[in-house]
Amino acid sequence: MNTPSRDPLDSLLAELPRDVRSSRDLWSDIKAEITADDTRATRPGASQRWWQLAAAVVLIVGSSAVTFFLVQRSMQTQMAEQVAAVRSETKKQLEPVLNAMPVSFGGHEGLGKSYEEARAQLDAEYAKRVQNLPPLVRAKVERDIADLRRSAREISATLAQYPSDPLLQDLLVSTYQREIQLLSQVNTMAASTAAGTDL
Repeated sequence: MNTPSRDPLDSLLAELPRDVRSSRDLWSDIKAEITADDTRATRPGASQRWWQLAAAVVLIVGSSAVTFFLVQRSMQTQMAEQVAAVRSETKKQLEPVLNAMPVSFGGHEGLGKSYEEARAQLDAEYAKRVQNLPPLVRAKVERDIADLRRSAREISATLAQYPSDPLLQDLLVSTYQREIQLLSQVNTMAASTAAGTDL
């Protein structure tokens, strides 16, 4: 059985109401404060990301522009140097080539009697010795010589249309020289192959 308490504090506490009603609804204010805190917490991060993104874009565009201008300037300098080198080299090569060896537009006939004799001798020796080469090597050599001779004919035909073009003249002479070199290499190789089989 409950006996009444004689303590005055207990009696005062017993008189107090168990629930205290607020004069206004506090929960809506608490909820608004929580959402305001959430938006304040996310807002600085979002704006900071935009600043970081903007800084990255500025950095990329700036470095790309600097790289573009530096590369362009370097390429212009290199091209100017190469053009000057080609002009000086062409000037050096043209005078001896044009004075020493007149080019014929119909073929190799105008290159001089010594060239004609050397080519005829190498060609005759090639015709005899090419049979000593292995079949695959022989096929490749014959294809290379045919390509060189076809190229020489095409360059001669183009040179007939543009007779003052120094680059075409130089290209024709170098094609004839490559043909002579290939014929002499094949003859040397065929001779050594034949000597090896005779042993």
